[in-house]
Amino acid sequence: MRKAVVFLFLFTLITGAEAKAASADAREIARLNNCIPKKIDVYQQTLGNEANTIYRVECNLPKTADEKASPSASAVLIQCAGSLCEFLRPLSLENK
Repeated sequence: MRKAVVFLFLFTLITGAEAKAASADAREIARLNNCIPKKIDVYQQTLGNEANTIYRVECNLPKTADEKASPSASAVLIQCAGSLCEFLRPLSLENK
């Protein structure tokens, strides 16, 4: 019983550290795609041997003086598998 508890505790520590590292990588990918991150949420997550996580990164939008300008993406989706992250697509204001 103790071995199982220790194993679960260590497993939680290891997987928790990977998720935090991937979220930092997702933040960097968002910055590279002209999105200054405001908030990062897990959008979708899969488990198993080929586990990956899709993050929804909300962007800080600059204030525009032109009222006729089309709004830019308010968020982006970033997919991470381990510490390898890639930009998926922007989310517009309507896709919240």
